[in-house]
Amino acid sequence: MSRKNAFKTASLMKELMANYYTKGVEAKEKGVPVAWVTAVFPVELLYAAGLFPYYPENFGALAGARKVADKLSEVAESKGYFNDLCAYARCGIGDAYADEHPVGQIVQPDLLLCCNTQCGSLPKWFEVAGRFYNAPYFLLDSPQIVDEPDELCRRYFIAQLKEMVSFIEEVTGQPYNYDRLSAVLSLSNEACRLWNEILDLAALKPAPFGYFDACFHMAPIVTWRGTPEAVTYYRALKDELDERLKQGIYAIPDERYKIYFDHIPVWPRLRWFSDLFASHKALVVASQYTHSWAYSFDLNRPLESLAENYTEQFVNRGFDYRVQLKINFMEKYGVDGFVLFSNRSCKPNAFGLYDKRKIISQRTGLPGVVFDADMSDLRFFSEHRVRIHLESFFEQLS
Repeated sequence: MSRKNAFKTASLMKELMANYYTKGVEAKEKGVPVAWVTAVFPVELLYAAGLFPYYPENFGALAGARKVADKLSEVAESKGYFNDLCAYARCGIGDAYADEHPVGQIVQPDLLLCCNTQCGSLPKWFEVAGRFYNAPYFLLDSPQIVDEPDELCRRYFIAQLKEMVSFIEEVTGQPYNYDRLSAVLSLSNEACRLWNEILDLAALKPAPFGYFDACFHMAPIVTWRGTPEAVTYYRALKDELDERLKQGIYAIPDERYKIYFDHIPVWPRLRWFSDLFASHKALVVASQYTHSWAYSFDLNRPLESLAENYTEQFVNRGFDYRVQLKINFMEKYGVDGFVLFSNRSCKPNAFGLYDKRKIISQRTGLPGVVFDADMSDLRFFSEHRVRIHLESFFEQLS
């Protein structure tokens, strides 16, 4: 996020994402079915079927980054939707009803495909959108995994994947191409491998790349995963980072502390957070959020592998597992402390954070802090209150 050493690939990323949204509009014009999907969804199945996957959550993040989430949310609230709902949903619903579209009009779906691995809000949002746009809706139900994944959970999810493939065949009028799926999964593997190699560079000290950089560069691994575009982009980014290491260009040259951050960033204040941490020589190095696309698929058993990857690393896991997952990240990246974001828009990730802070500090000896805000809506952000929490945390570090 450094202003002085902007990434050369940043312009490539902007071009790539502009192309993505252009393709969404062109898909509607050409009669290619546009499928709304959630961030944690087996999108590889859609690319293999020739559908265009569209991420309304990205639309909400973009609205937040451009500081207009509150305006779109107010439109949704005027229609009776409560301001305690997920800000992404409020932005999507608000744009559907709005006369003005400050970040461009959200692309209307021909069908909606949702996986509830992330939370329970997304299925209800997509259900509402399905009625609003008069489009068919399919829900992939991911069971909660309290301890370890079992065969029953896998069989249950695989059966739904097969049912969804039949649903896609009905929509497209074509038999599903499993050979094409294998090629898509191979591309997804390569993009995910590159992305995770990039994220791992944050473990170096000083490091050329950190969490706030990852928040900027993560869009292709979500939207283009399973395509040559994602592989090309992350190869270019990895090459640029390798070159930065040779030249001694680092995210924070005088880096002193490494920090774990959980979970989604506060999009409209991303720069503010980055500068605040940098002013204390602290590099945020990891988060479960940016590491969520650590997939590795077995091409010999595609549906089974999709089921394993999309059900076993997310909010549907039990409390103890999620605490240990954070600790694993902290140990891997050698952090000096951790920050937990109590996000009013993402209650499943905010659940039990004060207990988690206590447990993590007891197990690791690391200082931690919890602050509350909203990932997109600045009406629920107090710079003064957040700064007080973080300054106290920085004092503990020093």
